[in-house]
Amino acid sequence: MNLKQFLTCLKTPILVVILRTIFYTGKGGTGKTVISCMTALKSAKLGYKTLLMSSDPAHTLRDALGVYVGSEETKIDKNLWAVHVNPIDEATKHHAELMEYIASVLSSKGLDDALAYEVANLPGVTGIASLLKVEGYWENRKYDVVVVDSVPSGEALKLLFVPDMLGKISKRLISIFAPLTSLTVIAKPVIGAPPPSKNLIRKEIRVLEQLENLKNMLTDFNTTSVRLVANPDYFSLSNIKRTYMMLSLYGINVDLAIINKVIPKVKENSYFYSWIKSQKRYVDEFYLNLSPLPIKILKLYESELMNIPKLEKAANELFGEEDPTKIYYKGKPMVVNKHSEKEVEVVLSVPYASKENMEVERVGEELIVYLNTDMGKIGLIIPLPTITYMMSLKKAKLINGKLHLIFVKEK
Repeated sequence: MNLKQFLTCLKTPILVVILRTIFYTGKGGTGKTVISCMTALKSAKLGYKTLLMSSDPAHTLRDALGVYVGSEETKIDKNLWAVHVNPIDEATKHHAELMEYIASVLSSKGLDDALAYEVANLPGVTGIASLLKVEGYWENRKYDVVVVDSVPSGEALKLLFVPDMLGKISKRLISIFAPLTSLTVIAKPVIGAPPPSKNLIRKEIRVLEQLENLKNMLTDFNTTSVRLVANPDYFSLSNIKRTYMMLSLYGINVDLAIINKVIPKVKENSYFYSWIKSQKRYVDEFYLNLSPLPIKILKLYESELMNIPKLEKAANELFGEEDPTKIYYKGKPMVVNKHSEKEVEVVLSVPYASKENMEVERVGEELIVYLNTDMGKIGLIIPLPTITYMMSLKKAKLINGKLHLIFVKEK
């Protein structure tokens, strides 16, 4: 390339493609699939190359759109593709050799072969494989927008945070076994188990890179959002509060809540009048509890939204002239306030948490927050800002949904 060609290239605008990723989550039956389809259809109409993705074994995308959606990207309409991800197939593709190796190690220790294979299926591997599929689209930038119809809240949350855990386990395995891969004959009697192959080490290093990319994608407020879908009832409200709390704690941006299946106004003597009064009470509670998070209302339609024309009409009613891919809200997962050279305050957002169900522990350069929930005890590892490394944790206070951590420099 000569200088003239080089200068011409400099004058040419460079298009930087930023993939927008939107996850819809909520309690089962709230309408996640329908609203995911509506968002994707509206996005495609606006000219974005859009992919609609689901890993629901019930194949609900196929039912909602009224067209076949398979395991390969299927063209649905102009600018719109859909794919149904089979988590088991993805897990086999990404982790079959690792699970095979772990099973062989367990077998060498005397564990029954059948049981060894059961144990080797690491927690969350199938779910993580689905998320790695999202990471793949994020990496190759084939689409402008990916809309993910995710599994019900509790399971979705567990899966969203497995990458960090799995990454730490894999790193430990690699650090222990990598030096032994070229010493197979010697290593087996030393460690009492067959060492992993070089090929497995290479594959796991690649998976670790994907997990790191996935974590970066999920916590990037400029590209990724989770949207909460609920119905106006007590169970949905409770579920959404827990979901919002944990997503905030893990540093994932929630930009919008949608209350679905709201019954339109009817006469006082109508059969549905009591339901409407009850729904209005819960809608008011949603606004009160989720503030300042934006909320949209979608009415209960006369019939199920089960084909593209109906979904497009509902999408126009829900989003109006808005771009449904826009980021409606950005919350700050962590704020650092430097009070003096000797004292720093770190503030984490944990809406709806109570001091009775929370424990905080400082371990080196990380903070471990334990939450007791109805889904069990959840432990979160939060990397602390560099400024706190030479300080000790003096106290932790929970004030109005904010966890205030005070660090002081020792004398």
